[in-house]
Amino acid sequence: METETILNLRQQLKEAENERRKAAQYGLHLLESQNEIQNQLDQVRRELTENTEVKL
Repeated sequence: METETILNLRQQLKEAENERRKAAQYGLHLLESQNEIQNQLDQVRRELTENTEVKL
């Protein structure tokens, strides 16, 4: 009975670790996407500022 309980707990732990790893990878992906979007926004702002200054 104890062996079965230990095996069950080990399986649950393994599943929890896998879920935590997936969540961390997803969070990292979101952070990278956010940084890329921020860089694109900064580039567009620079271009708009340059275009506005040229027209003035």
